[in-house]
Amino acid sequence: MAEGSGVDAPTEGGRPLRRDAVLNREKILRAAREVFGRHGLGVTLDDVARHAGVGVGTVYRRFPDKETLVRALFEQDLGMRQASAERALAHPDPWEGFVDFLTEMGADLAENRGLHEVIMLGSHSSEPMETVRGGMLPFLEALIHRAQESGDLRAEVTPSDIPVVVQMLSAASQFTQGKRPDVWRRYFEIILNGIRQRPDNLPLTTPSLGNETVEQVMGLVRPASVEEE
Repeated sequence: MAEGSGVDAPTEGGRPLRRDAVLNREKILRAAREVFGRHGLGVTLDDVARHAGVGVGTVYRRFPDKETLVRALFEQDLGMRQASAERALAHPDPWEGFVDFLTEMGADLAENRGLHEVIMLGSHSSEPMETVRGGMLPFLEALIHRAQESGDLRAEVTPSDIPVVVQMLSAASQFTQGKRPDVWRRYFEIILNGIRQRPDNLPLTTPSLGNETVEQVMGLVRPASVEEE
């Protein structure tokens, strides 16, 4: 997860936290980011406290359970991803901006085992993913539209393709189990060659998943039962 914050200043009971409490909170978030990134979400709040150099009681005062801590990290990430998308939209070259944005997302997932587990394996609550998806969809639509309008991105590419592409890159990195953590970049180049518009492109014969199916796959909505279909 990229470090930083795009959310309002933390509060407690509607009141701003004291400076020492804010510093402890940020220290805990940094530690959680590091241990989740290195070891995945199997670590405990005790592990986070030890890595942060604070008492476990301090962690529980700020984050009563791991779910709350994961949510706080995702809120930080959402702000960073939105900032990344804004930079991409401001890039003078629509294609380069689009590629830069995907590169940042791919690197983030490749380097962070905890984030990979949440997104790829559904190993935690879907609420953080709902927040990220809801906050990022307008940016994805704008980035794709801009790159297609410039004639650089294939017209068949849709916003629902992006989560699949990013997860493919993450899976490539995790497959090497740390022996070649950068190998995802090779497959990213292959994907980019496939989605860039060229005169000799062959048509895509399989439709995209669509937003609703992506949400079902990622556990954000309950699929319809046989009786409901």
